[in-house]
Parts: sequence; structure tokens; C-alpha cells
Amino acid sequence: MKYRITLAYDGVDYFGWQTQAGQPTIQRVLNGALEKLEGAAVTTHAAGRTDAGVHAEGQVVSFSLSCDWEGGNLRRAINGNLPPDIRVTDAATVDEEFHARFDAKGKTYRYQIYLAEVMSPFLIRYAWHYPYAVDVERLAEEGMAFVGARDFTAFTVADCEAKTFTRTITGVAVEREGALLKLFFTGDGFLRYQVRTMVAALVESNRGRLKAGSISELIERKDRALAGAPAPARGLTLMKVEY
Repeated sequence: MKYRITLAYDGVDYFGWQTQAGQPTIQRVLNGALEKLEGAAVTTHAAGRTDAGVHAEGQVVSFSLSCDWEGGNLRRAINGNLPPDIRVTDAATVDEEFHARFDAKGKTYRYQIYLAEVMSPFLIRYAWHYPYAVDVERLAEEGMAFVGARDFTAFTVADCEAKTFTRTITGVAVEREGALLKLFFTGDGFLRYQVRTMVAALVESNRGRLKAGSISELIERKDRALAGAPAPARGLTLMKVEY
């Protein structure tokens, strides 16, 4: 039987989603839990390969099991074999052709920045502490330069293995709750480090320190060296995957 689960996790203590030899990863821990139920190795596919330190509230994972499980029972059984910082929030059967990664139509990521002078200890794992003035209205306006089909060569790693660097961003939204700034990015897919590099570029532009001069120019020049380092991983969360 083919199954689909929604997975939430705190990624700070993990080296990302994908299994790596000798390293704790989300996939490695999940596979271990599933193997206890199956009595054999289980192959899992995630909608997005989150990087080291990145969180998820709505990661989607697909896999097959030999036994017929009811969704609620499967959720409870998997959670019973997972550490408390990784949780299955939903489980259900799907068509045998379903693939969590290849069938995904869109993803939404949230990035959080904490702007107060003193960092909240309750957000230290989930937000970038940036105790400087930010023009939120201007930041939101500049973020609109990302919307549409764009070549994001300047916003990924130099050795990115993607076949194309063009991605379509369908929405950028900015919300502020006191000192907490939330940036939401929705698109058909994202390159490695893309969201974190977009966030860092917006912040640098906001301070008048972006080497390319503007977000639009940075996109056009396709020069990774002009974008600077990505924002810290801990502020990023995969919120939702659409099918």
C-alpha cells in the first residue's frame, strides 16, 4: 500500500532531510521508525529536501508498506517510534502512482526575523536575530521583484545540480507581529539556499548595502557573488506543499 504523511519537525539538531552517512537526518530517523513497523527497509520520498537546521510544519513524505494501515493508526504507530522533535501530523493512503516530490505543484516557506535588541529565548531556534532598523514597507515592495518566472542563478549554490535555474514565484508576503517579522514565499519550487539568500538580499538592500544595487539588478546579473551569504537556516520553515 502507498501512503502519504505530513511531517513536522524542528530541524536545528539535524543535518537536513536527506540521509547522510554518519549524520543525524530527518529521513534517517523516519526510515528507522518505518522499518520497525515494516520489519524491512522502507524507501521514502519527501516533497522538499530541507537543508541542515531548516524546520518544517507541512513536509509531505510518500512511501509504501506491505501492511494495510488505517491513517490514524499509522500516524500513532510512527510517532511512537520517533523522537519528540519529529511528528507525523497526518497519514493516509494514496494512489500507487503518487510521489511526494514529483507531484508537488507548489510550496510555501516562511522565514522569521526577530528585530528586538534582545533576542527572545523562546525564538532562538526559529528566527534570525537581527537587532537593526528595517523599513518593512520598503522590504515588502522590493520582495515583489521576485514574483514571476525568474532565473535565480544568483540565489543558489555555485555547484547547484538543478537542470534549470528558472523558478516561478507566485507570492511574497510580509507580516509583522511586534518584533517578529515573517516573510512568506510561495512558488512552484525552490533551488538550494534560494529562500535564505533572497531573505539576506532583501535585508542587505534594505540597509543600502546590496552589492548589485537592487533586487531586480541582482536577478538580471545572475552573479552569485553579489548576493552575499544566505540568512541563517534556523529562521526557515517549510509550511505547506500543494498538489
